[in-house]
Amino acid sequence: MQGEKNGLKSLILQDAPSAYYIHCFAHQLQLTLVAVSKKHPDVKNFFYVVTNVLNTIGTSFKRRDLLRQHQVEKLEELLKSGEILTGQGLNQERGLQRPGDTRWGSHFKTLENFMIIFSSIANVLKDMKENSPHDLDKLAVGNLLDKIQEFEFIFVLHLMFKMLLLTNELNKALQKKDQDIVNAMGLLNLAKRRLQTMRESGLESLMDEVSSFCGKHDILVPEMTEDYPRSKRKKSEISYLHHFRVEVFYAVIDLQLQELNNRFDVVTSDLLLGMASLNPVDSFANFSKSRIMKLAEYYKSEFGDNELRDLDYRLIVSLSMLESVIANFST
Repeated sequence: MQGEKNGLKSLILQDAPSAYYIHCFAHQLQLTLVAVSKKHPDVKNFFYVVTNVLNTIGTSFKRRDLLRQHQVEKLEELLKSGEILTGQGLNQERGLQRPGDTRWGSHFKTLENFMIIFSSIANVLKDMKENSPHDLDKLAVGNLLDKIQEFEFIFVLHLMFKMLLLTNELNKALQKKDQDIVNAMGLLNLAKRRLQTMRESGLESLMDEVSSFCGKHDILVPEMTEDYPRSKRKKSEISYLHHFRVEVFYAVIDLQLQELNNRFDVVTSDLLLGMASLNPVDSFANFSKSRIMKLAEYYKSEFGDNELRDLDYRLIVSLSMLESVIANFST
């Protein structure tokens, strides 16, 4: 649709060179996740493993039934021990579905379910490994089971889930048909601040969550001061802590922030906020003289210096009249 030569964007620009193309916000958000999963090797490998697990279990009715059965047994066990409570809407059955490539929320839901029914997933894979009649299938399933029971996989699982959680409000806002641009831009900035805060002070709590999860599922937690094994032949010169902190935690969050900044750039924000300022909904609740002036500055062929001065004066008058009308109406 936005092809450089024959796309709709190109055709419009031929007739209106000053036009700007703004991609669908919801799709742009999804593309940030796609970019991170392609650019960071650990995240790429993580989603590869998740997808293989989902395909391995989800393509068989028998395996899905086994997954469901284990969830029921686990739920009964937790209820008896008093670890969870009963109630309407609680303890609902969780399923596994492959996340959609164009849906940010589907990735969030997939990872959330993966964490919640992790023991059931591992149980199904163990059953397949033990009972599969084919050696190659046993080997493949065994490799998957080993992968999801590694500390590194669990660390990336929690990291990606938390990042998706921090931006989930933005995702929901962008999915609405009656999208409030001003609110969406506010949520975008909020998501960026949350990610930055997480980068600065969230590693310790994340490590605690990951270690706790590993403890519950009998997954080995490496000694963080020991050397991180990059390969069997070559001795590593960095520790586990350095790897998870710098090469994974910092690197992934930095990539996410970079993608958000690139795909939701200043020009896009200025254009959308300027247009939103002209929206008459709620008595021009989003009216902003500065945003409209900024919008006009992008259209230099239409607004020279004289036109901008005239627009500035007209907006001052319009704002004064608008405030007067609203004041009279409210009384």
